[in-house]
Amino acid sequence: MICWGEQNCCGVFLDRDKNDRCDCLRDFCIRDYAPEDRITVSEKDLDKAINALYDKQDYNMVYTSEIIAIKSILSNPMYVNETKQLIDRLSQRLTELEFDVEVVTVQPHGNLKTPHYVIFANYFSTPAKNVVLVYGRVTVKDVKKRDWTHYPFQLTQLNQDLFGNGLTSTKGPVLCWIFAAQAWLDAMNDLPVNLRFIIDTFDTDYNQMLRKVIDDRKVFFKGVDLLITTTNLWITSTTPLLTTSHSGYIYFELEVKENAKKECPEEPELAESSRKPTRQPMAEMCLLMNTLTDPTSKLMIDLNRHVLPVTHRDWDILSKAEMGIMEFKNGYDVKRLLHEESQASFLKHRWCMPGLSMHKVEYRSYAGMREFYTPSRVVAKFSVKLVPDQSLDYVTFLVRDHLEEAYKRLKCEHPAYLRITDSLKPINEARHAPFNLSAKRAYERVFAVEAAIPDTMCTCIPMLNELRKYCMSNAQVMGMPFCSVHMQGGQINEGFTREHFFKNLELFVTMLFEVALVPPECKCTEIKDYCFENGKTVYRDFIRMMHPRERQVSDVLFELDEAEIDKAPGHRRDYPSITEMLLGKRSAQAAKR
Repeated sequence: MICWGEQNCCGVFLDRDKNDRCDCLRDFCIRDYAPEDRITVSEKDLDKAINALYDKQDYNMVYTSEIIAIKSILSNPMYVNETKQLIDRLSQRLTELEFDVEVVTVQPHGNLKTPHYVIFANYFSTPAKNVVLVYGRVTVKDVKKRDWTHYPFQLTQLNQDLFGNGLTSTKGPVLCWIFAAQAWLDAMNDLPVNLRFIIDTFDTDYNQMLRKVIDDRKVFFKGVDLLITTTNLWITSTTPLLTTSHSGYIYFELEVKENAKKECPEEPELAESSRKPTRQPMAEMCLLMNTLTDPTSKLMIDLNRHVLPVTHRDWDILSKAEMGIMEFKNGYDVKRLLHEESQASFLKHRWCMPGLSMHKVEYRSYAGMREFYTPSRVVAKFSVKLVPDQSLDYVTFLVRDHLEEAYKRLKCEHPAYLRITDSLKPINEARHAPFNLSAKRAYERVFAVEAAIPDTMCTCIPMLNELRKYCMSNAQVMGMPFCSVHMQGGQINEGFTREHFFKNLELFVTMLFEVALVPPECKCTEIKDYCFENGKTVYRDFIRMMHPRERQVSDVLFELDEAEIDKAPGHRRDYPSITEMLLGKRSAQAAKR
């Protein structure tokens, strides 16, 4: 077909089978409107949502108590049914809120002894809104009842304090986001943003299985502008720390196998080269691994190249944080820490610098009791933490080069193999990015405090790095502080004040509002015709909610074929037929004009 355009001069040949369109035939798109005209919420809407939130505070507390009572204990076969019950409760609640919900079950496989579950929930209102993805977990650690002052699987209130296993770390944040969405739906029958949830029961040790589930659902991440999770980084009572940078990692496996023994009595040189090794594989493995650090646990590999320098702003944050060295020693039951000369130095190396961690050494024996004491195959597993802006390839080269040099220097005799089993690159977001400022304003509105946004400090939440790969190219990643830095998941008497719980609820309601104040951008360059997708609120979708430009009678003509054009009813202008256009002939009336 041929498009004539608004000025009767386009003449572009379009392929109807491919759904081609030219600019003059393009429908109204988000980019056709000024940024201030793309915002669809007001302060009155926020007030209504907050009022709706507090109208249901008793109901929300009862529902929270019911969820805390479910023993969704991590990777414990005794509580598989209760974990499934929790997933069913949450998926039902999201379905009632008009989310499109899919529950994925991952059956036991390999080291995974129990089934795990992942909830994918999507509320798509209209393409004229920003897309927010919330990631959370709902499993808890198995705790000893005798260590707790109150029963851990019961929401207990004492002197305006709330206690419960998972209240501040896993279940509590997820519930607060769901309650915030419900408040907006109760008040406005719609959400100010397009909201999505990923809620899982995995542990960080099984990220690869969760990543496979996510890789099979890349479409779910289409259009995501902001990826949010919660942290425990209220570093002081008046300073929440918004994390915008997240560390990566490389997992290595070093394998040492016993050298095959060959007997070559007829060739003395070969017999000499195949003599019995003087050291066992386990001994050589220990020698190689000992070269990674010195006796004081200092790294012997220089991993500091390409690391972003700590800024003055970050030093101020590190000095202000209330996370003491003795508190960390007691929590992890250690007597000595690296860089414990000062709190700022310790936190700098913990949050801003790369590091190396040893995980385990494995050996297997199948040939008898002799190999039980002298294993012929030994595997060591270790990882390197990466921070912005380190390169995966360069760090891999450093580790491989160091081990090769050590292998030659120590005159090792058994063959050694170095493998990479998993890797994720670190990510770093600009501190003045629009959604970071939205979160900062939200904390200022609700808590009347100024949130700290660092330049180089990063947290280790590997799944955020993985999820970020499938979102929009300019998507942001953010960790929002939910509780004090002194409160860890599974900690004895985990909890906080009732006031702080409801402040967090109000914070999430306000955060959705602040994100909605950021003018959405057109995504058609990355997602074809995204601006014209239908959402749940059809009566408020983009084309209907925006005021279209005033135009005169349309001059756009879709010419499907010559026969239809010749039979077309008269228009304000006398358009030539295809034959006349191609032959350069015009009708008499057209010639007079």
